Amino acid sequence: MASSAVVSFFTLLSAVGGVSAQQSCKVTPLDAAWPSNAEWAALNTTISGALIKTIPVASSCYSGNPFGSSEACEDVEKGWASSDFHAAFPESIDYPLYANNSCLPPGATGYSAAQGCELGGLPEYVVNGTTEEQVAAAMSWASKRNIRIVIKGTGHDLNGRSSGAYSLSIWTPNFNKLEFQPEWINPADNTTEVAMIVGAGNNWGSATRGAAKYDKVLVGGTVESVGTGGQIQGGGHGPLSSTFGLAADQILQARVVTTEGQILVANDAQNQDLLFAVRGGGGGQYGLVTEYVLKAHTPPGNVVSLSIALSTDKNDTAAKEATWRSFAVLLASIPDLMDAGLTGSALFSTDALTNASLAANVTHKVSGSLGFFAYNTTAEKMTSLLEPVRDRMLAAGGGNGSVSVTLGEPSVQPDFISLFESVNGASSAAGAYSLMTSRLLGRKHLSDIEQPTLVSYLKQVMQTQNPTGGGMMVIGLQGGSGPRNVPEKMRGAVNPVWRSTYIHMMSYGASIDTTNASPQEALDVAAKWLEETKEPIWREWAPGSGSYMNEANAFNSQFKEDFYGESYDRLLEVKRKYDPTESLFVLAGVGSDAWKYDLDSGKLCKTA
Repeated sequence: MASSAVVSFFTLLSAVGGVSAQQSCKVTPLDAAWPSNAEWAALNTTISGALIKTIPVASSCYSGNPFGSSEACEDVEKGWASSDFHAAFPESIDYPLYANNSCLPPGATGYSAAQGCELGGLPEYVVNGTTEEQVAAAMSWASKRNIRIVIKGTGHDLNGRSSGAYSLSIWTPNFNKLEFQPEWINPADNTTEVAMIVGAGNNWGSATRGAAKYDKVLVGGTVESVGTGGQIQGGGHGPLSSTFGLAADQILQARVVTTEGQILVANDAQNQDLLFAVRGGGGGQYGLVTEYVLKAHTPPGNVVSLSIALSTDKNDTAAKEATWRSFAVLLASIPDLMDAGLTGSALFSTDALTNASLAANVTHKVSGSLGFFAYNTTAEKMTSLLEPVRDRMLAAGGGNGSVSVTLGEPSVQPDFISLFESVNGASSAAGAYSLMTSRLLGRKHLSDIEQPTLVSYLKQVMQTQNPTGGGMMVIGLQGGSGPRNVPEKMRGAVNPVWRSTYIHMMSYGASIDTTNASPQEALDVAAKWLEETKEPIWREWAPGSGSYMNEANAFNSQFKEDFYGESYDRLLEVKRKYDPTESLFVLAGVGSDAWKYDLDSGKLCKTA
């Protein structure tokens, strides 16, 4: 990570600055206060041999295999684009850009032979714990020594929150308990709930299939490789959210290990402030959740799916403008469709252009499809709901054949687990560069504004940093009656904006180019463009709304309002109480504005 000049600088800083340098920054191997090999060995003995010295898995792709990876380079190259591959290794993460592209295999996005293989933004050590006591001892040990602590489940995090330079990482896959509790007793009032105990080391594949064995469903992610731990704490949406609410809304109890080495139970009877925080206040910030008690629900009877696709074969401006009007009609219809029981997801994109000099004056055409599905209904009912939408979209397009709006054939699946299996199977993708921005949108942002205004906002949020590039938008229909009807006592720290949200809209288009820049420099350029170009559009379109923190721009200057809303101040109190040494740091986390994490040097330092 650091050049010899940087190493020399930090060595000098440590020598002359002494304790003051250590107080303002988390300690690193360049500091005199960094534990000796003997001290690390003693920790390993204390936690029964659970400590791993980080070995970048792609080390085998470099001359001499500098770290001694046991994985053949050929296998690393084959697996690098797979989430399942990264989940299997203690240090590896899906988006290594956020680990400074530190040790990449040939062919990976961002690979440069000149960069070589080093730990860089990866942790120094990993605790592969099997007990809460091991984790508690390790976290307390690191906290007392001013060492940064990070938490990795599957490594799926889009903003690199499961890794960090010069850190001690806690890896959670062994906390994989799955236990059905048909009459879980709430200790606050002795009422009972149908529940599942779900270890935070499970992914949604194991958790969903585990619940299905008892003919129950859990509110969780669509993609099986996503871990339960961080996804739930960030709010957590999925195909059942519009019915039952967010994943965080299902937490009845959580077991949490703090950086002070406490093993706590948070529920309605004790540590209620910590329960509030893990119910949507963001993962990797207040402690390590080892297991949840989650509400388990009776599964839907069937699932009916039906899609609407929008496109045009014409390249004239009139046809392109027509597609935007049709697109706006579709989005304006969503609140009513969701209130009628529909949910789903969409992918829309704009075409790339060939002439940069004309890009500012050329209308892109938009195309894509929205896949709807609904539970406990019939194909006929679904079709009857969507045919009028199709007709309105065609009318908005001019009705002259310039716009194609296709209503697909409905398909029926017998149960929820069939739907889940149908969208999984192949490992989800990993390794690409991506920086998104997003917004939670309600009825007033979709149905209650004039069509030209909606079209204008859609065009603006689909623009790209590369003027000739094509834009992409992903839309999730995870709001509606589910989050809106969650009882107050279950809501926790989830941004209250979710209660009036219908769709979660994600927009891409930032360019991350590390050809002649470090990952930090490239991220800074892309983040600056988003802050100046797209974030203002969201704020104008949906003032006072927010973003889903697990799928959002971690460099958003207004992350406190957008990710946490009115919960932020209370969460800051919880953070200071349970992590008083501020050992847990994540981008756009609670209290993170007091720190600066520099990927170029790996240093995490106080800003004031």
